[in-house]
Amino acid sequence: MLYSVFGATCFTDPRELLPAAAVALRPGGRLVFATLAHYLNGAPAEPDIVPADIPAKTAAGKATTMPRWVLQEQVWTKALDQAGFTDISVTTLPSATAGPRTADTLLVTAHRMT
Repeated sequence: MLYSVFGATCFTDPRELLPAAAVALRPGGRLVFATLAHYLNGAPAEPDIVPADIPAKTAAGKATTMPRWVLQEQVWTKALDQAGFTDISVTTLPSATAGPRTADTLLVTAHRMT
């Protein structure tokens, strides 16, 4: 099993990461990840595999940006299918808190084809 909680699946191009994950898993192995269902500012998730540049800081504290993939449910499903996954399930978990900079979470599970 491979799992990621707001990690690699959020910050690595899915067209590269998902095929690599499929190769790393044994047939029938499971990939599970949590990712944003929409942006923290409330903007909707992307309808295609494109990253947003989000603010970040280097280790030295210098302002920079980094790519983050916030994709719609059907985009994740299609990308997983194309990477060789089956039994794909996406569940939306509502934010546990209210207020600014909160977001629902997509909990995604998929199995590598056998």
